[in-house]
Amino acid sequence: MTTQYFPFLRTTFFRLFLFLGLLTIISGCLGNPPSSGGTIISEAKAKEAGVQEKQSPVKVAELTPRHAFELKMINTMLKRYHYKKFKLDDHFSEIILKQYIKELDPSRIYFTQADIDRFNKYKHEIDDYIEKGNTKPGVNIFKIYQQRVKERSHYAANRISKPLDLNGNDTYRFDRREAPWAKDKKALDALWEKRLKNDYINQILADKKPQEAIKTLKKRYLNIARRTDQIKPNELFQTIVNAYASAIEPHTSYLSPRSSAQFDINMSLSLSGIGAVLRTDEEYTKIISVVPGGPADLSGKISPGDRIIGVGQGKNGTIQDIIGWRIGDVVNIIRGKKGSTVVLSILPHETGLSGKPELVSIVRDKIKLEHQAASKRIIEVKKENGKIARVGVIKLPSFYIDFKARNRGDKDYAGTTRDVKKLLLELEKEGIDELIIDLRGNGGGSLSEVVSLTGLFIEKGPVVQINDTTGRTDILRDEDSSVVFRGPMAVMIDKGSASASEIFAGAIQDYGRGIIIGETTFGKGTVQTILPLNSYTRKKFDKPLGQLKITTAQFFRVNGESTQHKGVIPDISWNLPKIDAELGERAYKNALPWRKIPEAPHKRFSHAFDKKAIAQAKAKSEKRKQHTPKYVATVKRLKLLVDAGNEKSVSLNLAKRKAKRKLFNKKLLKLENQLQALDGKPAYKTMKELRDAQEKENDDIFTKKPVDVFLNEAAHILTDLQKINMLSAAK
Repeated sequence: MTTQYFPFLRTTFFRLFLFLGLLTIISGCLGNPPSSGGTIISEAKAKEAGVQEKQSPVKVAELTPRHAFELKMINTMLKRYHYKKFKLDDHFSEIILKQYIKELDPSRIYFTQADIDRFNKYKHEIDDYIEKGNTKPGVNIFKIYQQRVKERSHYAANRISKPLDLNGNDTYRFDRREAPWAKDKKALDALWEKRLKNDYINQILADKKPQEAIKTLKKRYLNIARRTDQIKPNELFQTIVNAYASAIEPHTSYLSPRSSAQFDINMSLSLSGIGAVLRTDEEYTKIISVVPGGPADLSGKISPGDRIIGVGQGKNGTIQDIIGWRIGDVVNIIRGKKGSTVVLSILPHETGLSGKPELVSIVRDKIKLEHQAASKRIIEVKKENGKIARVGVIKLPSFYIDFKARNRGDKDYAGTTRDVKKLLLELEKEGIDELIIDLRGNGGGSLSEVVSLTGLFIEKGPVVQINDTTGRTDILRDEDSSVVFRGPMAVMIDKGSASASEIFAGAIQDYGRGIIIGETTFGKGTVQTILPLNSYTRKKFDKPLGQLKITTAQFFRVNGESTQHKGVIPDISWNLPKIDAELGERAYKNALPWRKIPEAPHKRFSHAFDKKAIAQAKAKSEKRKQHTPKYVATVKRLKLLVDAGNEKSVSLNLAKRKAKRKLFNKKLLKLENQLQALDGKPAYKTMKELRDAQEKENDDIFTKKPVDVFLNEAAHILTDLQKINMLSAAK
């Protein structure tokens, strides 16, 4: 999917590029993009990536003249075309060095303070090396990193076979990103002693036998060194360059030739796989987002923030531990033939790193457009006067369009606006009183579709503003004065709503066309452009050059406010328990900041809900939620999970950990059974029985899913607002 409008490409060079068809635009509307290393899992044949993999280690010595040439090209292009203007000087050199060290050792478990002091000799020289295309500092630091990884790997593999004291009062802190560096080898040994205890306890809590746990961990630790030894020159170069690129802002990155090929496959969405965007997070593989309509999405069991810690082939295949694996190796083992089964061992994001893994079985398949398509349903809400309000709901997983069908001239090609318009006309025939557009989890899509979709609800006017690297602002407008639906409406959003979703919700809010309900959105308001380096030079090399993904523009709402960083803030928020680790744009320290530009003149909706009406509806909602058993139980369940996920440290006493896990499962099962009873379903004695029943129900396509509590409450809020508006008009 690509956007259909490129107003920010004003230079002659860019116009030539468009004419030649060599430029691929990846708009912020394409969803929550992965940071450096992010990959959409799909297609191709599975490749075994375990200890058995026979591959001669590659000792990285010096990078090639081709890499030096690429580095100088990349430096020039970042300075010329990046939306954020920066100066490559000694100060920025320090930032790049810190970023590089962070990419190598994010948990601070390999380097000592002495190593860091040694690296700091480069802190004011990195900029000079980059200007010359010299990668020497990066290579030298990496060689030391390889040595430290090997030392720790062998230490851990030997130590795990010896008895561990799991009866004391020690604790282990997972997040060491801001922790001080270990003073020396002795301090590192003490840190790893705790790490090993925690790893072993996690294995036991995952129902592994002691010898099986030791075998798994020994294999994991030895794998870390082996995989580090196998890093190819192109992979090392990509890491070095991305320390520079990501130091500017998080969505700019370099893709090596191999990564570029994978990226091209990703963007086609004609894939066989699980349909998930992954990236490395410390030693874990983290799910950043799921592709709407993909196997992971349809499983109903995988969410952004979850970590994959093991992979098995086939329903009964052995689960292979993948902690510490490189992202490319994880991709290879998850890929497979269409119709084959892959089993993922998942650590849910709510329960954090100390949670119990859950097995999720997924049948690999292509991403099907029909699974991304808009769908409808009707919710009936009982009013205070006893009458029933019929609230239409349109669920929109993404802003999609079938470009191939449209280009072929098919009259009934699939597209968001066309499909939603058809559903709206059907809902009006069915006699709806109000409408909800559900954008929860919608990561974006086609920019042209979000503009035309907004036009179904407003008369002529601006929808989004795009400010490019030259400072020029273009305004995308709805030029069609016809309105398909004029009744009261709400838009539901959450932290997974990004890019195109944020543009739509922001426009509806700015026009006062409807009420925005839910959670603050992801906050990605930037546009990325893919620049293939081969197209920028006549110089020939024996191997192809990579590509640069660079931020070239920023989205702004009709009211002039950016969707970047802050996202869209709902008019009525659920105020749900929050996970400390942000998943949105706010999680990136160097994300482009929120800012404001002049408002685009527009005419607000004549029947907009005013602040007083919204305040009254919010007060009624708060009171109603407190007396809605299913809502109360749902929030309690979420809080239990979030509190567990927010724990920063855990006990290294096995008996205490077992007791805590037992208590947690007891509380969770009680809440789950409460929710079961409220849906008229049976209670279960164990979490396993419950999960098995839920999986069977989820696989049954004929089972009618109950309306979730948040959608139900949004329908009540919209009905309340309509009544308040009518009373105000009567006065």
